[in-house]
Amino acid sequence: MISCDFRSFGCFGTPSMTNTQTFLKVNGVPTKKCVSYKSGSTGEQFKCQTSCDDGSTMKVVNSVAFQDVCSGEESIMNAINNGTIQAQMDIHSDFFYYTGGIYKHVFGDVFEGQLMVIIVGYGEENNTKFWIMRNTWGTSWGEQGYFRIERGTNECLIEQQCFLTVV
Repeated sequence: MISCDFRSFGCFGTPSMTNTQTFLKVNGVPTKKCVSYKSGSTGEQFKCQTSCDDGSTMKVVNSVAFQDVCSGEESIMNAINNGTIQAQMDIHSDFFYYTGGIYKHVFGDVFEGQLMVIIVGYGEENNTKFWIMRNTWGTSWGEQGYFRIERGTNECLIEQQCFLTVV
């Protein structure tokens, strides 16, 4: 999607959740088995592929519907069991130094942009609630490509705009 959704300008654009959801519904995306993820934290955007990595014909998966589920912590928690939840968050310079634990923006006043991530779960550790997020920067970043971010406080605006995607 990063390589093919030209309205969002790949890794260099400001993501639009509505554009993204519309792209998933109208155009669809190939499975990871067909096309491996290539873009990442370097900001490099690859050419939009028209066939699978092995040269076979590409088959895409389209979403059936999408729904804004960011009407509160409980709404997001309930939606996790019903499909993929794509969220948008603001990132600051300290996010690039994340290696593990529960992220909360604490230093670096520089606003670096916005990032689209997937909410895959939630939990609590030492009385701190968190969301479990899948990032797109590869398994060498964060907690093997995932990170945890404080839940229930709209940390980095993570609970402001998120959509449940139904396939």
